[in-house]
Amino acid sequence: MWKYLKGALVGAVSLVAAGAAWAENPNIGVIVPTLDAQFWNSYADFMKKGADELGVNLVVLNADNKPDQMIKGLEDLVAQGVDGIIYTPYWATATPGLTLAKQADIPVILTDSYADFDPQDALFPNYLAFVGPSDRDAGKQMGEALFAKLEPAEDGKKYIAVVNGTAGTSVAIDRRAGLQDALDAHPDVVVVGEVDGNFVRDTSQTVFESLWQGNPNVQGVWAANGGTATGVIAAITSAGKKPGEDVIVVGMDLNPENVDAVENGELLFDIGGHWLQGGFALVMMYDHLKGHEVPADKANVKLGLLPLTQDRVAKFRADFPGGVPVYDFKAHSRAYNPEAQTAVFEMKYSD
Repeated sequence: MWKYLKGALVGAVSLVAAGAAWAENPNIGVIVPTLDAQFWNSYADFMKKGADELGVNLVVLNADNKPDQMIKGLEDLVAQGVDGIIYTPYWATATPGLTLAKQADIPVILTDSYADFDPQDALFPNYLAFVGPSDRDAGKQMGEALFAKLEPAEDGKKYIAVVNGTAGTSVAIDRRAGLQDALDAHPDVVVVGEVDGNFVRDTSQTVFESLWQGNPNVQGVWAANGGTATGVIAAITSAGKKPGEDVIVVGMDLNPENVDAVENGELLFDIGGHWLQGGFALVMMYDHLKGHEVPADKANVKLGLLPLTQDRVAKFRADFPGGVPVYDFKAHSRAYNPEAQTAVFEMKYSD
């Protein structure tokens, strides 16, 4: 039975002591940045489904948006002697985590936020692979959708605010770079201010309220992820304005509440599906532990993401009931299916 304890062990199946049993059912540790975000709950739930199908003892830890908790989680997993570790290296924890795991001869797959070096680097041969989204492309698509919707002010300019994610992470940096790509192509768009929402709702709501108070001419908001968009929408609503009419908002992640917001017109544009990355990493780690190495040319995975606008919501719900694509973990595992080509599946509409 899964247990949820904030800042501590979130999901665990009892570890097996016998060596033969360990080989049959590997113990894989996972650390997520925060379970205060719907995205990371979806990520963990998909991995749990995969663990059940593949026969993996999964240990899920919550860093609770704290750098020291991420390091402590890594230390705990190494001390437990897990067979593999999958984690998201926010707060510059790639090198410390890989070092800890290397010293214990534990293979690692990074997700969502990448390191400054490629997988299977000579310094860290235990770094098997990276799986994450094409953040820069997503950030650009978000910007372009927002710019196209806005009407110029009397001076011919379009005024937007930016609510970024967790500062210093490759995720936040690349999404903002994508927005800059869009800005470079649209000199009529003016960024009135930027704040860091730390990828969570409450912080995003608070910092946007402050930014908006000093810049009442904001017409649209580029929000770095789903929780950020939800916080911005809450701020607009609390001010007695209508998101989607008085202020246009775009976001990312395809969280259920954001899909609802696109459907009801509060959120103009959303893009995502990359919470699947955890499940893909699980298949890759499982296969590695079963003797199927990750090919070097398939070790750095950047996922294309699924865009969503109001006119595609019905199609989205038909193609992905509950927001979840059909995915057979065993069919994508070379340990179970020697004909499997890749663990990766990108969400696409049926037509």
